Amino acid sequence: MSQPTDRQPVAVSDIAVLLGVSVNTVNQWRKRAASATRVEPFPPAVGKVAGVDYWWADQIRDWARRTGRLKEQPASE
Repeated sequence: MSQPTDRQPVAVSDIAVLLGVSVNTVNQWRKRAASATRVEPFPPAVGKVAGVDYWWADQIRDWARRTGRLKEQPASE
């Protein structure tokens, strides 16, 4: 179950930082989602604020984990 702090809105630039990729990479994932048939497509935006699409951070993290795009951080001791 997701922590309440994970239910925060994120834009494309935030997703790039979250997953350690470029904004261009996130935009490519979004573009490919329209024609994806063999892989899980990038999640659709959940809304817009001031004309900018946003997603929930926990949903993006879950998608990235399922598709192997999340670079897991080792547990700190």
